[in-house]
Amino acid sequence: MAEAAVGSQTLNENNAKSLFAVLALNAAAFYLVEHAMAITVGDWIALATGWMSALPAGVGVVLTGILNAQIGDELKARMVFLRWRFPYPGSEAFSRYGPRDPRVDMAALSTAFGPLPTERKEQNALWYRLYRTIASHPVIEHVHRKFLFARDYSFISLILVVILGAAAAVTMPIKTAAIYVIVLVLQWALATRAANVSGHRFVTTVLAQKGAGN
Repeated sequence: MAEAAVGSQTLNENNAKSLFAVLALNAAAFYLVEHAMAITVGDWIALATGWMSALPAGVGVVLTGILNAQIGDELKARMVFLRWRFPYPGSEAFSRYGPRDPRVDMAALSTAFGPLPTERKEQNALWYRLYRTIASHPVIEHVHRKFLFARDYSFISLILVVILGAAAAVTMPIKTAAIYVIVLVLQWALATRAANVSGHRFVTTVLAQKGAGN
């Protein structure tokens, strides 16, 4: 899978608002947790004047968004799929993911494009060639966009564990900070799982479409 694929830049741009919402919600959640006591007792003056304490965390959230735009697709794939060499799921398209998906007609693929490769590099190369022929298909664009969003969300949530976790350790009581960091780690784990699943779905959807003659 090559993330310089047709249309990926447009899909990333379409995901920008959703990713910004993720960052904004995380910043808001940090502020609310940090000032939970003031909210509980209705100390609105403390809330109104306490925003400065959350400013470093807010700056960190902004920097997280900027960093996400600078990091390459291959590194993000490595972090999602936990594989250094040939990290894209397309590298196991024909040996692992295609045969497991009931939508994929492996016999038709073998007849049309066989013999199907077994080496990861060749598998990814063939999968990418197939993808390019139907990149603009609405179904493919949909699953591709979902994968790109989940992948970037996974990366962002990992950086937030570090940045907001460090901020919580400084500004929150120990127990509150510990619970908050656990929630951040859970967010990262769920986002990474979603990226993993959606990446595999992206790969097999391409195979299913090509096996059906599209």
